Amino acid sequence: MPLLALLALAAFSSSLAIRILDPIVPEVARDLGTEVATVALLASAFAFPCALGQPILGALGDAVGKARMIKVCLSLLALGSMGAMLAPTIEVLFIARILTGFASGGIVPLCFATVGDRFEMKDRQVALSRILTAILTGQLAGAIGAGLIAGATGWRVVMSLTVLASLIAFAAAWRWLLPLPGSVRKPFTVSGMMTGYARVLAHPKAIVCYAAVFVEGMVIFGILPYLAAMLEADRTGSIREAGFIISGMAIGGILYTLSVRAMLRRLTYLDLVRWGGVVSAAGFAALALLHAWPPKVLAFVAVGFGFYMIHNSIQTQVTELAPEARGSSVALHAFNFFLGQAFGPVMYGLALPRLGAAPTLAIAATVMMLLGFATAAGFARRS
Repeated sequence: MPLLALLALAAFSSSLAIRILDPIVPEVARDLGTEVATVALLASAFAFPCALGQPILGALGDAVGKARMIKVCLSLLALGSMGAMLAPTIEVLFIARILTGFASGGIVPLCFATVGDRFEMKDRQVALSRILTAILTGQLAGAIGAGLIAGATGWRVVMSLTVLASLIAFAAAWRWLLPLPGSVRKPFTVSGMMTGYARVLAHPKAIVCYAAVFVEGMVIFGILPYLAAMLEADRTGSIREAGFIISGMAIGGILYTLSVRAMLRRLTYLDLVRWGGVVSAAGFAALALLHAWPPKVLAFVAVGFGFYMIHNSIQTQVTELAPEARGSSVALHAFNFFLGQAFGPVMYGLALPRLGAAPTLAIAATVMMLLGFATAAGFARRS
């Protein structure tokens, strides 16, 4: 089985688990007899351990092998997904999502690091975009499938899809994902881990990469758990429509992966970052102004396209911060990204009741616009 296909399958299963609960927050709240605001924090329960586990999992990947750690994380992902599917209470569901988040934290970063190990820089952004396509397909399947399936059956059936996907990915990785021939491994030690991270952070572009993805994660993904509740409050939709809106971001990302090769012939990666800020800001502004849910899908397509223009460009730079500690550098990237995602629902939860939906989304648009230009300027100064 081709390497990119294996990595894509692993990334798909992780991505499916990440976003699958977002459209069905009200359904889970009703079934388990709790508040929507409490269930929305499951996004943070996933994102915090996902972020905090990555520095360890990335360093372990450098030490014992990325292929081996991807297999371990896939097995834990299947276990956590099964616990979420069977959870009798909200407390058990939180525990299952914490385990699932920790496991997911080692999959996508190590898949990206593996691409960095096995593809030359000139081919790397396009290769990374292929893995990104699998991630986006997982998000798309989760967002649309969760809303449709939960509306017809129940949220536990939705969660069973994550169990199936993770088991298939684990079986494929166990059979075909082999270590890099001739690679030299060093024993894992805390001092070695800290040395690797010090080497990564010594690169002048590191601060730009990691600060930018933290802000991205907070602004872009923090709103997702509240979309269904916002639609219900406006009487313009429910969990099904929220799934379609969230899928718009994945569609925008897929459109980006299909066009990135052509864009790179005409634009530098700095141009992509700047225009990404403009496009994602326009999407958030449209989301604030539009009322009916179908146009909001198109707004989220713009948000997704602009976001991945920025994000994929940053990912490519991250893979070259410290080639000898690539697992650590990509894990630190994902750590900051998911830490932003963990803070995002908390920040939106504070802003939405106080400011209202439209002003909150207008602030998000402004932040994304500034982020695109500030990130490009930071890269240019440190090149």
